[in-house]
Amino acid sequence: MTGNLVYWAQALDNASPDHINLRGKELSPEDAIRRQEAVSLVSSVARLGSRIFSEGGVQLTQKGSRFVVEVHSEQLDQAGRIAPIICCGEYDARIDEAFGATVADCINDFAHSIGRTVRREHLDITRSAFLIVKKKFSTRRRVRILLIGTMVPAALLALIYMLAFRKS
Repeated sequence: MTGNLVYWAQALDNASPDHINLRGKELSPEDAIRRQEAVSLVSSVARLGSRIFSEGGVQLTQKGSRFVVEVHSEQLDQAGRIAPIICCGEYDARIDEAFGATVADCINDFAHSIGRTVRREHLDITRSAFLIVKKKFSTRRRVRILLIGTMVPAALLALIYMLAFRKS
């Protein structure tokens, strides 16, 4: 999973190129095509997705099986604004505490690689944010099973009813 994550952080001086890491590789400012690919992916999920968590410097947005998580870093940009670390990825087959911990650890590693720091409580909140996703997916799956369990017998009854009247 960690190899499929995209990280993005704006430069603190607002003039230098943004820091972008795509699938484990830091993208150079000259790699315009891959930088645009990464930014487009993050922007698409953030713009078209649903905000499912926002608490204490952490925001989690979801679009299908993709997510964007924004975590405040301790550093501010030159204008005194919060400079978040952004991570975009796709949920794998299981979302559990380990998934959230991996994402939080990877965000922390990326932050350190670009000379930033993230507060421990923001990383803890990031870990717990993914548990909400797990609950949401579990609820959605239960509803789907319930609907299928209800629709199949109803369809069978309708078919039996139609066949019974067809013979008479």
